[in-house]
Amino acid sequence: MTAAHQAGPVPVQISYNTRQAAAATGIAESTLRQLVRQGKLAARYNGASILIDAEDLARYYRSLPSERQVDIECAANRGVA
Repeated sequence: MTAAHQAGPVPVQISYNTRQAAAATGIAESTLRQLVRQGKLAARYNGASILIDAEDLARYYRSLPSERQVDIECAANRGVA
């Protein structure tokens, strides 16, 4: 067994601060803070720091349209479908 196997389970990240969440998703920190204020993302607070729930962040990210979906909707709005 290697040392990595002996170290035990890899910790699972359960939350992200806004900087980490922005880096992971490409969503601006200000937008993430707004989504938390609007109740669209679950968060907890550590003093003034916002900690965004990792599962909720992933769920929100997956709900965003893909580039292809956006192209289809734009074409439909132009009557090109």
